[in-house]
Amino acid sequence: ILVYAVAVVGFTLIPGKDPAGHLWEMSFLQAFYFVSFLGTTIGLGEIPYPFTDTQRLWATATIYSTVIAWLYAIGALFSILQDPLFRRVMQENALDRAVRRLTEPFYLICGYDDSGSRVTRELSEEGVRAVVIDIDRERADSVEIEEIAADVPALEGDASDPKTLVMAGLTHRNCIGVLALTGDDSINTKIALTARLLNPSLAVLCAVRDHLAHARMAAAGAEHLINPNDTFAERVAMSLRAPSMHVIYESLTTQRGTAMDKPITLPRGRWIICGFDLFGRALRRQLIRLGIETIVVHAEQDGDFDADNSVHGDATDPAVLRRAGIEGAAAIVAGTRIDIDNLAITLAARGMNKHAFIVARQLQRRNGAVYRASPADLVVLSGYVVAAEVMRVIRAPQLATFLRLARDQEESWASALLQQMREVIGEDVVESWSIDVTPLTAQAICAALEHGEPVTVQRLINPPDEMVEPLHAVPLLLQRGHERMLLPEPETLLQMGDRVLFCGRARARSLMRGHIAARALPKLNKPSLAPASV
Repeated sequence: ILVYAVAVVGFTLIPGKDPAGHLWEMSFLQAFYFVSFLGTTIGLGEIPYPFTDTQRLWATATIYSTVIAWLYAIGALFSILQDPLFRRVMQENALDRAVRRLTEPFYLICGYDDSGSRVTRELSEEGVRAVVIDIDRERADSVEIEEIAADVPALEGDASDPKTLVMAGLTHRNCIGVLALTGDDSINTKIALTARLLNPSLAVLCAVRDHLAHARMAAAGAEHLINPNDTFAERVAMSLRAPSMHVIYESLTTQRGTAMDKPITLPRGRWIICGFDLFGRALRRQLIRLGIETIVVHAEQDGDFDADNSVHGDATDPAVLRRAGIEGAAAIVAGTRIDIDNLAITLAARGMNKHAFIVARQLQRRNGAVYRASPADLVVLSGYVVAAEVMRVIRAPQLATFLRLARDQEESWASALLQQMREVIGEDVVESWSIDVTPLTAQAICAALEHGEPVTVQRLINPPDEMVEPLHAVPLLLQRGHERMLLPEPETLLQMGDRVLFCGRARARSLMRGHIAARALPKLNKPSLAPASV
C-alpha cells in the first residue's frame, strides 16, 4: 500500500507536456489507473499524453518498486492462507457462523473415529443435524468429503477444552445432547463434566473402555455409558444362552436388520482367547459365567488367570496355538490390539482347525475389506458396536430397558417372540418406537381415558375400521411408573402416563402415531372418518 501510494502521488506531482507544449498534471484517477496496470506488468501505455523524461524516470522507478511489492504481497497472501493458525481461525469463524445458523435440534459429537463417523452418517440419514469436534485435522477435514446427507459443521480442536465445546454449540438453545466418543476415558469424563456444569439440561452419552472409569464418568454427569467390550461379551453370552435373542437384538438395534435372519450358532466347547486386554477379559468373564472352558494365549508374563488355563507366547506363532490345544478347540478369538496380528491368527487357526468358530477383532475400519476376505465367522469392530448402541439409545431410549430385561429370558421365550415378529413383520426392516400416553403425544387415548372409556394395547394396534389390515406391530414392553411388563397382553388396559414400546414396520409406526394423535380415538365398532395416515 505504501509503495503504490508513493508512486501515485509522484505521478500527480510531476508535470508533463501535451502535444501543444502546455504543462499538464495527472489526476489521481489517471495516476492510480496507470500504476495499477504498470505494477502488475500487464503492459505500458503513457496516458493521456506521451511522458517527459522526468515522468519516464519516475515510471522506471515505479516499475521495479511496484512489481517487487506486488510479488511480495502475493507471496505473503499465499503464506497466510497456508498458515495453520490462519486456517484454524478461519475454520473457527466458519463453524461459529454455521452453528449460529442452526435452527433444528442437533447433537454435539466429540470424536470422529469409526464410531463417531458412523453415528454422524446415520443421524444425517434420519434428518437429525450434528456438529463434530475432533482433535485430528485429517478426521475433521474428512467430514466435508464423506458422503453425508446433510451439511455437518466440523471443528479441529480439543473436545476437553470448554471453550471449544462452547464454540461448537454446547450452550446453543437447539443442542439436545452430547456424544463423547473420543476413545479416551479421561477426555470423555471431562466432556461429561463440562456439559453438566455449562448446560445441565443436555443428555450426555459416553463411550467407556475401562471399568475403573464407569463410576467417575457417571458422577460427572453421563446419563448413558457404552462399553463396547462389555456389550460384545454380553451379546456372545446371550447368543450362547438364547440364540433367537441374538436375532431379535440385531433386528431391533440396526437399521437394516430383519426378523427373518437365522440365529447365530456359537459352540459351547473350549474357547481359546488370543490377547488379554480389556476386550479379552470382558469376554472371558461372560464365558466363565456360562461354565465354558477358556484358554488364554497372552504375551505378558502376569495376568489375573490361572496358569493351567493360559499359554504364554505370541498367538501368531502356530506352535503357541498348538500348545493351547487349537486342534480340539470349539472357538478361537483373535482379540489382540493389532489388526494384522488378528488376521494372521485367523488364517493360522483356520488352517489348523477347519471346524472351529473364529471370532476376529477389528480395530480400524479401513481394514474392513481384508477382514471380509478372511475366514473369520464373526468380525467385531468396536466402533460399530459403539455406534449401534448410541443409535439405539437415541432412536428408542425405552429399547434399552427391554433388551436388558430380555437378556435374562430363556431360549423358549426368545424363540416364541422371534416367531411372532416373523409372522407380523415378515421380511421388512424392523423399526422400534414408543407411545407415551400423555395429552401431548396421545391426545386421542387421553381423551378416551378421561371419559372412562377402556383402552387396551390391542386398540393401539387395531386401526380404524376402514383399514383392511391390522397394523404390523408387536408390543414389547409396557412401563408404568417403576413397573416393567414384558410383552404385554393385547387385553392389557392402559393408564395415563403409561409408555409402550412397539416394534414393527415403518408404515405401522406412522399409522399408529397418526390415529392416536387425532382429536378422537376411533371406536372399534363404528366407522371412522379419521385420516388413514399422517
